[in-house]
Amino acid sequence: MLFALSNPSADFYIQSIALSLRYMNDQKLEEFGITNQQARLLGGISSSLYDGVNISRKFLEDMMQLKGPSVTSLLNGLEKKGFIIRYSREDDGRAMNIKVTEKGDKVLVALRDVFKSTEQQLHSGMAPEEQEQFLMLLQKAHDNLSRKSIQEIQSRWMRGRYKQAH
Repeated sequence: MLFALSNPSADFYIQSIALSLRYMNDQKLEEFGITNQQARLLGGISSSLYDGVNISRKFLEDMMQLKGPSVTSLLNGLEKKGFIIRYSREDDGRAMNIKVTEKGDKVLVALRDVFKSTEQQLHSGMAPEEQEQFLMLLQKAHDNLSRKSIQEIQSRWMRGRYKQAH
């Protein structure tokens, strides 16, 4: 255990940075009445609507990397606070449409500044070249883990299909 504390792993730093970012953002976002997770979802919804993406619950689950009930809870919070409006489509009452309200648009402008200031704090003390290298290494690590996760999911799915067939 002493070795782990005196020689922290990449996992330790990544977990610590993630917790710090979330805590810092939640503190900054408190004045806007929105959490870090809600802000991420609101930003994702706004960007998706701008890009003309058809937003489904599954799409939001994948975007946020969360399960359905968690996404529903975030959507309920955003709607209750007046940042979004959800309504059924006329052609399919089961399908969900989401609209970002004027209040949601206004808070998104402020949120960009909040996230930008947090990122600037993360990069403080790094030269521009170091910032680029840092981002490149984070992307590589993310891709490595994402690829492994996708392979594991595919493998589990195939094993499950094999068991069902036999």
